[in-house]
Amino acid sequence: MEAARLRYRGLSGSAKRKLLDELQEISGYHRKSLLRFLNRPDDQAATSLEGSPGEPEKPHHLRRYGPEVTEALVPLWEASDRLCGKRLQALLPLLVESLESHGHLRLESGVKESLMAMSSATIDRILAPIRKASRGNGWRRPPRAFSAVRRRVPVRTFKGWEDHHDPGWLEIDLVAHCGGRMEGRFLWTLVATDIATGWSESLPIVMRDGAVVLTALQLIRRQLPFPLRGIDADNDSVFMNELMESWCACPGQEIVLTRSRAYKSNDQAWVEQKNGMLVRRVVGYQRLVSLEAAQILGELYGALRLFTNLFQPSFKLKSSERDGGKIRRRHHPPRTPLQRLLATGQVSQEREAQLRDLQRQSDPLRLLETIRRCQSQLAVLASGEHEAGLGANRSVTDRTEESQSLEVFLGDLQTLWQSSQPRPRKARSRSGKRTRPDPFEADVALIEDWLRAEPLLGTRELLSRLMALRPECYGDSQRRTLQRRLRSYRLRRIEEEMDSAQISKGHLDGF
Repeated sequence: MEAARLRYRGLSGSAKRKLLDELQEISGYHRKSLLRFLNRPDDQAATSLEGSPGEPEKPHHLRRYGPEVTEALVPLWEASDRLCGKRLQALLPLLVESLESHGHLRLESGVKESLMAMSSATIDRILAPIRKASRGNGWRRPPRAFSAVRRRVPVRTFKGWEDHHDPGWLEIDLVAHCGGRMEGRFLWTLVATDIATGWSESLPIVMRDGAVVLTALQLIRRQLPFPLRGIDADNDSVFMNELMESWCACPGQEIVLTRSRAYKSNDQAWVEQKNGMLVRRVVGYQRLVSLEAAQILGELYGALRLFTNLFQPSFKLKSSERDGGKIRRRHHPPRTPLQRLLATGQVSQEREAQLRDLQRQSDPLRLLETIRRCQSQLAVLASGEHEAGLGANRSVTDRTEESQSLEVFLGDLQTLWQSSQPRPRKARSRSGKRTRPDPFEADVALIEDWLRAEPLLGTRELLSRLMALRPECYGDSQRRTLQRRLRSYRLRRIEEEMDSAQISKGHLDGF
């Protein structure tokens, strides 16, 4: 190797490559290692057949902290709930003293001094392999909130409904009537939406409990005009529990239970849309607490289910395609949920006759009047304006007698839309008076003269002239005010020129 190094300097490029190939084949060293050895000066060249040729031994860093310090640091790190190096360094004196006083720790004087002298970077470096090997990357995390039922229930995303064209697959969700405050008791609404037809059902719930939700779901199942095949819910514990799981798996019905992903509301886009249209848009966001409000909600949803499913056409998404940054969505023609249900051919003739008869007997105006009346009653209950003597014992019949009649409602139907429109904002009129004195009032004539002579004069140059003329009156903080003055001046000049042009044109026309 030493002889080859001496020969290497006087060789040509091709000869150097041949020599490198030969040395690499004979010695087995890497080509870069051979190049480093062959290009070294004479005083640094050395041949070592046991290691890399010419590689000087690297100085080993002397360990300041031995394994006994690491063994003492790990339990202290665990006792601090796995703090980071900076926080653990500040805690070590207090933590060691506390553990020693309670008899949990005994350290030798040398180990204790090493721990106190250790920097935060050294603590992180020593604990790095231990933190990497520990579960959760070294940080303690709370146990997973997923129960055994959640682990057993399969996940269904938004794309999971593409192959389900038959009615009976529902998405369900809860809507809180809390008024922005989750404290205390308040009413809830259980919303269920069929994926294929858009048929929707809503029921009020007096308390958030799994048994109450299951009872309401059984009532919704009896109201549906088609058999229930599957239920898709979110990860709420009122849905993901053993009671719901056993009911869905009951022999004879075998309802498929699925759930959405956590914090992915688009997985339940169908029912989320109905939450806004059937609950928030109709009931609002006010807080509802009493049983009287629950009765009114039940009456409201009874009329709303018929009005929406029988007389309200809606669009249904057909396809969604992405074209660069745009998403092109195509929809089916608007139809009512009843029309979509009958078009599927999954309804028996007897059931179809019942549904058509129900549609003929239902009066949409009477249903709409019931919805409006219940909305006004809920608004009174939510605002607390109802009389103290009228409480939960007040019947629905008494409230109906005190409400407006159907004839009055029909008479006001032409102007009803005006009351539901948002109030237009009144434009704030300016008085035209300045609230502050004009800082350029003394030099208005001078500024206008400068602008007539130089129309393209900018704000910066104009302000610099004024500052040079009167530095005690002007400064950089007045630049924005001067910009507004220049804008108004130029607009006034444009109006004057347009007026003069119109006058000249009139003279020419008369001539």
